[in-house]
Amino acid sequence: MPGEREVQCCTGATYCSPLQLDPVTLLPSQQFLIIFFSHKMDSQEKVLVLIIKGETKSCDQNIANLKSVFADPYFVVEVVPDVEVGALPAHATLSREEMIEKIRMERALTLAAEGPYRLSPQRVREATYVWASYPVLLIKDSSVTNLSPGGVEARTKLQTSLALAESADLFFLCKWLDACDKYTDVPGMESKGSSLKWSIQPTATQAVLYRPRARDFVRDGLLSAPSLSLSQFLNKNILEEQLSATVFVPNLIDFDIDLAVSNDDFRKLNECSKLATPASSTISQNALIWAMITLILLLVVAWSAIQVSPLRR
Repeated sequence: MPGEREVQCCTGATYCSPLQLDPVTLLPSQQFLIIFFSHKMDSQEKVLVLIIKGETKSCDQNIANLKSVFADPYFVVEVVPDVEVGALPAHATLSREEMIEKIRMERALTLAAEGPYRLSPQRVREATYVWASYPVLLIKDSSVTNLSPGGVEARTKLQTSLALAESADLFFLCKWLDACDKYTDVPGMESKGSSLKWSIQPTATQAVLYRPRARDFVRDGLLSAPSLSLSQFLNKNILEEQLSATVFVPNLIDFDIDLAVSNDDFRKLNECSKLATPASSTISQNALIWAMITLILLLVVAWSAIQVSPLRR
């Protein structure tokens, strides 16, 4: 597949590369993702796509389907192995799943900024920074999509959106519980089969495209916000205008509901949050109800008065 390379995860004391290198002894502090590349990268416009493993089984076809959707040479596609996470300290506000998600995403953002990695003659990891200028799409392996195989449709939509929303930091290909009533249009996308909107509450972390500035901002910020989940961190900084975000309507990517294991997973089917009932509407409804009750009471009183009053001849 064009642009795709092999990804290996160093999780033990020894590592043997796909290039048939001798086993390499690594210190615990040197356990990291090493991506080897055997052909020269060009400097043309690219989008890096990192498919984050961790939510599917080997028999699931999600990753294969995602690869086919991003098969155009415009995309550099990498499948990032899941990293084994041991015991985590109990957290007052974050679940274990939310903490693991932060670890996965922070490592993926670092890989996007520094990668691909290579080993020096001294068997030390070296960053090449080839991808540093690329926007990066972080997409979970639990994703499904109706985008056409081959990559042309995905390229058209993402290339166009990056050009039309030049000031956007983030592009959410999937959204959950968004404030849809607050959308404003990014003109020009309608002819591409979907629309692009400015959003203040996209919430989802399923598939997000980061420009380089946003990639570094989020990577650094996650470390300094231990009490916030990734979703909360993104929404907070979008609302505070530290980051600007767009969403596709309808979603280009969705969570595979066949992989749902909790009620929170089923909520991912809701693209928009429930709208709050306007206060004026509530007041009007209450006034109408009380008026009807008052009228009924008056009729009852009047009818009772007629029943007990003496008949007039």
